[in-house]
Amino acid sequence: MELLDYFESLGRTGAAPILGYPGARALGLSAMECLLNPELHAKVARHNVEKFGPDVALPLLDLTVEAEAFGAKPIFEGAEAPSIGATPSLEEAAEAPVLEPPRARSMVEAARTMSERIKGVPNGFFVTGPFTVAGQVIGIENLLKGAFKGEQKVLKLLDSCTEVVTGYSKALDAAGVDFLVMADPSSSLISPALFERLSKPRISKIRSAVSSGVVLHICGRSGHLVKQMVETGVAGISLDENVKLADALASVPSSFLVFGNYSPTNLLFETPLQIASNVRMMLEQVKGSKNVVGSTGCDIPPSAPFENIEAFIRAVKSFRI
Repeated sequence: MELLDYFESLGRTGAAPILGYPGARALGLSAMECLLNPELHAKVARHNVEKFGPDVALPLLDLTVEAEAFGAKPIFEGAEAPSIGATPSLEEAAEAPVLEPPRARSMVEAARTMSERIKGVPNGFFVTGPFTVAGQVIGIENLLKGAFKGEQKVLKLLDSCTEVVTGYSKALDAAGVDFLVMADPSSSLISPALFERLSKPRISKIRSAVSSGVVLHICGRSGHLVKQMVETGVAGISLDENVKLADALASVPSSFLVFGNYSPTNLLFETPLQIASNVRMMLEQVKGSKNVVGSTGCDIPPSAPFENIEAFIRAVKSFRI
């Protein structure tokens, strides 16, 4: 079933927050334990579905997987998502052979296990957009400088990143995932013209290589890119709190999913009653739009109170289109 058909079949607003790391905390697991062990990774995803009741299953969001193929080194710290530590130079990265990321097989096995053990909701998995991968590999400042100048080594690196993400996406597709979420936050830092030239064709190439639906997630200030995001050919877009859902809907066809866009940080501090009220206000602005899915603008922090996550999902599910 296509993602749009699935959400429409619910008869209410779908709830699909970017939920991963709080589940690891609930099970007493570190991010490293989960991200290096497919069994534990899938266990967390299943736990989140069973405890919180979202309408999709998602793994832990990890933007470092593909960058490791170029020699970037991830840093794991407790329950937090990994970050990049040591990075290669642009020259080293541009000339590096295109290899499978070291952790790709472990992540693909986690996706396969999720698909086998989590039933009743679509199973998704994350990949990273090529522009963001390149920024992880050489540092975002170096990438932006090179991109503005049109340096050939940067373009070559972007093409290599596209190859890596394509191969990883195809492996996840073959593992049985129902959809992919392509996280590309660094693209929010460039103009529509640069997105058109550097990100859009590469995202479209990856999307065309898989049979699963793809949701393009660009957190940050991405309102200026909504039109180009739609034109990549993905099944839906996922937006941050900085973008008004009503404005985004004005730029997309009714057959196109829009996920968004509650502040995940607010889930740390608000009470369940405040969350319920604010979710209703968020969705009232787009009432009548069957293609809206209630989500968070980015991933929910590991320390978010469980009752707040439950309040968010309950509030979204209770909202009638």
